[in-house]
Amino acid sequence: MQKRAKVRLFAIADTHLPSTRKKDMHRFGWTDHPLPLQRAWDQKVGAQDVVIVAGDISWATRPREVLEDLQWLDQRPGRKVLLRGNHDYWWGDSSAKLKKLFEPYPSIAGFLHNCAVSIGPWVIAGSRLWTAPEAPPLPGGEMGAEDVRPQYVERECKRLELSIRDALSQEQSSPGRIRIAAVHFPPLYSNRVETAFSRMVESFSPKICVYGHLHGPGIPAGFTGERAGVRYVIASCDAAGFSPVLLDEATPPAELRIDSS
Repeated sequence: MQKRAKVRLFAIADTHLPSTRKKDMHRFGWTDHPLPLQRAWDQKVGAQDVVIVAGDISWATRPREVLEDLQWLDQRPGRKVLLRGNHDYWWGDSSAKLKKLFEPYPSIAGFLHNCAVSIGPWVIAGSRLWTAPEAPPLPGGEMGAEDVRPQYVERECKRLELSIRDALSQEQSSPGRIRIAAVHFPPLYSNRVETAFSRMVESFSPKICVYGHLHGPGIPAGFTGERAGVRYVIASCDAAGFSPVLLDEATPPAELRIDSS
């Protein structure tokens, strides 16, 4: 019997691609972005690997402005699972419209929008989240802290709950997958104070929870390491050294499936 090769799960967040608005990252010190990320991605990731793109994908504000950035993602190796960040104004609120938008880009295997994605050995659940009331003081500015908004926190809790429920439902028909949580805002901070988001994530019991959003001097504010059996990983571009972060490596099931809803 031929042994099935292992596949790898990577993540990168905050790619902040320029869109047709041509908004560059030079003022943030991201020299020649996204070329360093492109080189590292193309070198590290294989065609059958999976890459979670954890929000703040593009500076586009409308779907028509994001097409070149989606093409850029599609040209990178691996199968991608996308989720929304606070700057992804192009994303919208319709799953049907998102599915149609992503259809021309075959390597975009799924997206997290009130749902989960099963791909290879993993089932991935998550949502954008928001700044939790328990967050420590964070740097401001265009790529800094977002104000705490209780209505946003409540809404994101509901969206995360829907995604987790979908992941559990998918497990019933395809058991044995490795649970992964993917979000944009950190669900837990370095002060280790429990948040509504961290409670939900830890109740889901994923192997890994990956997030982004934090940049520059704000990076240490996010919790990294293990808590309640969950390994928290930050993958924002500058925190990751402009290179996809390896999260996991596993053997896929005999029948490789890609599911999203």
